[in-house]
Amino acid sequence: MKDRRWIFSILCVMAISAMFVGVPLAKQPASEQPGEDEEFDETAPDTPLPPGMKERVFIHLPRAHKPGHLGTCTLTTTASSNFGLAGWHLPGGGITWKLNRSTVPATVGAEAGLNALKAAFATWTAVENSGEVFIYGGTTSVTRSRLDFVNAVLWGRISAGAIAITYIRYYSATGIVADVDTIFNSRYPWAVFPNGNECQLNPDAYDVPNIAVHEFGHWVGLDDLYNDQDKDLTMYGYGAGGELKKRSLETGDINGAQAVAP
Repeated sequence: MKDRRWIFSILCVMAISAMFVGVPLAKQPASEQPGEDEEFDETAPDTPLPPGMKERVFIHLPRAHKPGHLGTCTLTTTASSNFGLAGWHLPGGGITWKLNRSTVPATVGAEAGLNALKAAFATWTAVENSGEVFIYGGTTSVTRSRLDFVNAVLWGRISAGAIAITYIRYYSATGIVADVDTIFNSRYPWAVFPNGNECQLNPDAYDVPNIAVHEFGHWVGLDDLYNDQDKDLTMYGYGAGGELKKRSLETGDINGAQAVAP
């Protein structure tokens, strides 16, 4: 009886193995656009939103499809004039934000991190006729995104495939932003690089102002772009380690900011 069971087990293994003969290995997607299998469990609010309010979540992805890879930085070639509007805008009087200083990585430092974030917000404020106003409101102890009307910026352990995540909650009737949070992924190394080449090699880390300017574009009311012709725009949906080109805005980014001005 034991011999029969042993033979039966071998036959089962052989049958299962035969099912996979000739099955190709998974290939890297031809496009950088996220597929259906690249979803993150970061989108559901803890409690239902009140009537008349909607939520949208933006996940900034690295320009790579390998876990732990910071993405491949590329120099600017030609920047398009494209932009996408997300469906909301900031209040006319501006928006106040707060930083959880205790979460800023030691490699950056709380003061340097604060200054980098202020500079990132100022990049959007400087757009002529945009009217975007960001007011620093001090520190906060917020450690995760939730509807609390504290517009928090912080570092936290979010999904490993995300560089950063921005949550936007807005009033559907008016399109005015009600509550917004941006969380940078503390799983990855961060730095504030000196001004210089668009692709820095040392250290291997994400540049705070480079990623922050992109994230704050969502606060303004701009959507992600994924077409290859838009890869040099700040609102392109992918980032990379050592990348600095998103610190400044290109024509499409500026056009978008002006189009959605409060």
